[in-house]
Amino acid sequence: MPKPKQFLKESKKKSKHAPQTPTTADEYLAGNKANWTTLLTWNIAGVDFEEAGEKWRGGDSAKSTRFFVRAIECYDQALKMFPTSFDLAYNKARVQYELTQHPKLLKELPGNLLDLLQVALDSSRFAVNLNGDDPDALFNTAQVLTSIVDVIAEQGAAAHDPDQPSLLLQEALGIFTRCLQHQEASYAAFQKQLHADENEPAVGNWENTTPPDNNSTSDDTKSKDGEQVREQWATVMTPVTKSSVVDTIIAQLETITSLYSLLPNDKLIRSIIEYTQSLVAEKLPFYLAETGQGLEAAIAFAGCASAEADAKFRLMGLDMGSYCAAVQQAWKEVQLTSNASHVEGLCDRAESYINCSNTLRLSDNGNSTDCSKLRWGLLTAANQDLTIASTFKDDENIVKIHLKKGDVELWRFQLGQPPRRLDAAVKNQAILLKNAEKHYRGAVTLTTVAGAYDNEGAQAKVKEALTKTLGGDSKALVEVQTQYKEAGEILEEAVEEGLVDYSQLQRVGDPDAMVA
Repeated sequence: MPKPKQFLKESKKKSKHAPQTPTTADEYLAGNKANWTTLLTWNIAGVDFEEAGEKWRGGDSAKSTRFFVRAIECYDQALKMFPTSFDLAYNKARVQYELTQHPKLLKELPGNLLDLLQVALDSSRFAVNLNGDDPDALFNTAQVLTSIVDVIAEQGAAAHDPDQPSLLLQEALGIFTRCLQHQEASYAAFQKQLHADENEPAVGNWENTTPPDNNSTSDDTKSKDGEQVREQWATVMTPVTKSSVVDTIIAQLETITSLYSLLPNDKLIRSIIEYTQSLVAEKLPFYLAETGQGLEAAIAFAGCASAEADAKFRLMGLDMGSYCAAVQQAWKEVQLTSNASHVEGLCDRAESYINCSNTLRLSDNGNSTDCSKLRWGLLTAANQDLTIASTFKDDENIVKIHLKKGDVELWRFQLGQPPRRLDAAVKNQAILLKNAEKHYRGAVTLTTVAGAYDNEGAQAKVKEALTKTLGGDSKALVEVQTQYKEAGEILEEAVEEGLVDYSQLQRVGDPDAMVA
């Protein structure tokens, strides 16, 4: 979890001859040490609760959640006294969002994930309204928006407003762009300042303030007539680094990737392509230098290029072969190996191949022999990546990896069924079904070990029964439908995804007809 921001900004100097009424929390605190101490106490308490929450997060999730909630309450109480304090607002929003990103902690919170993310979004927008130039606040707000879109996609919550996800992603992209602009300006200013005069100490960005040391004699100064002048103190703000700029560019590429899949027409495609090219060709090479983030950036760009090809195929008439070639070319230069740190990249590449295969399946030529051959190649490549990824048993997504491997084998099996009848799939249909069953059964076993969502365990169990049924065991699917109330919904999704079709489900009870 990111560390809390320091929370006091530099106070404006006020003339001792003309007292002014404080108009912000910072001005108020600068003139009143008691209030400064009050706010400091609340902030320290909030930070302490956050640290306690982190301490218990790996063990006692309920206890950890209680500490994080108390941290939010501390920031919230302080905001009631100092409603214009940006840093308190930022810290509150940050912790609210972080809680939604940890499944074990999320289970301890009341309400559903979408509602909790909406609360975090409201808090993030409040912080940005207080300081619209802060890159951290802008970045976090955009992240909350993208997370909301992810949840909407998973839960199918956009049925009442199908345009909402696209609009939220466009908003997120705009906020990321503002964040990048402020980061670039701050980075350039700091570098200019750093090299301005090597004979003089670099002057930092004096933004945050800390209380004066009671034992120090250097904070207070005297005027010529002996009257004391107000103390002034400051700390140096951490400069923007190349790495933080790269993080923002990668987040933009990932947002664009998601946006491509939601575009209803080709109106925005050309402008998005132009903007992406400026990011990748003009900005990314400079900021990547010496950051060690080259692979991460390459993975993000490959995913974005794959999504671009998908949008061109769906909305601009790109032919089937060129689409498939563009996706494969996008990943050609990404060097992924059998390394634990490459698991996410392997899964991302596999997902790009799977998405391409499914887009081709839904196209007008989805049942043609040429399309089936392209899909077989894509799914085989995806299976190879997932096989490598599945060897790392401690990966947090290991259950999802096994589920996806089962799906890939079922998709390959379906390529051998009417009306496609691809030779390679027909010859290997029994093996493909057995492989799918093995991977689903592996996911069932891992759900307890990995602490996965209950829904993942249900998916694995129902899909395992589905493969048995496709192989001739007519009782397997009937039994699992009585055990899991989610079975009907899972099977319906399986039909939509092309893992099985209704005609095959209707033949349950006729073992000889299940495998053509």
